[in-house]
Amino acid sequence: MKAKIVSQIGKKRMTLHKHIPLDTPLVVYIEPSGYCNLRCAFCPHGTKDQFIKKDMMSLELFKKMINDLKKFPEKIKLLRFTGNGESLMNRNVISMLEYARKMKVAERIELISNGLLLKSYVKNITRNIDRIIISVQGLNGEDYRRICGTNINFDNFLLQIKNLYKNRGKCKVHIKINSEAISDEEKKKEFFQIFSPVSDEIYVENLVPIWPQYEGKFMKDEFRWGGKIVKRKVCVQMFKALQVYANGEIGPCCVDWQRIHLIGNIRKSSLLEIWNGKKLKNLQINHLLGKKEKIKPCNDCDMNEYSEVDNIDSYAKKILWRLKMEK
Repeated sequence: MKAKIVSQIGKKRMTLHKHIPLDTPLVVYIEPSGYCNLRCAFCPHGTKDQFIKKDMMSLELFKKMINDLKKFPEKIKLLRFTGNGESLMNRNVISMLEYARKMKVAERIELISNGLLLKSYVKNITRNIDRIIISVQGLNGEDYRRICGTNINFDNFLLQIKNLYKNRGKCKVHIKINSEAISDEEKKKEFFQIFSPVSDEIYVENLVPIWPQYEGKFMKDEFRWGGKIVKRKVCVQMFKALQVYANGEIGPCCVDWQRIHLIGNIRKSSLLEIWNGKKLKNLQINHLLGKKEKIKPCNDCDMNEYSEVDNIDSYAKKILWRLKMEK
């Protein structure tokens, strides 16, 4: 069966500005591991002198987070295992997936991985999630050395992907590659020839500058999934999602890799309390008031311009009125 060419953007999207403030976040990003087994040149992990927190989430803390999700009025739309590190480096990741599925806190569960650590527990992954997104960084070992600063056995990697696809069950396998790895039509054709037979969905995405205060290599001045770049005054991330880091800290978005603007910690408060808390509400209000350029790291972040579909700039005054009425 031929894989469908699709991006990570869902077709059925809520008209976000009409529903803010949300009683329940649409998406919760969970970081099981802050460690990574690659050193990609476009990621903060790729530069040794960059400060990046590295923690490993305990199973106990993860269960606390999942139990917190039960307190929201509704199920979240998506629980996505991702963050600054590689999720599969956490030895408890299977138990985490099983618990998340068992507790039925999300309509969908997804995991993003570089796929190098799939090994023999593929079935335990796929039976507990709805989609796995594999980020491929090249078409051979040389590509991985150049782009990721890491030596890999590409043939073994491909065997793991084939095994994943063979044992995927109802879980969709989404394969994506960065534009730097397939810089000409010949390489692009090779990518689809190799990975289309072992995936349900496949895509090429542009490497774009989404990390604030970090200048990685190979970045393109294009939208991540194609299209125009539109300057944004208001970040939409904090209105629809939360990022839970491996040590329990909570961020209002998934790209504040230095954790400059934290809004809470699940060791001290519940996710519901943090979602409805003053820190997040004040941040939202300041963005709606046009003060993004005075807030770190938002003032140096291009994530919305290069990688976000939702745009609420035109509705800022209406949303601000609702938030202030709620206060």
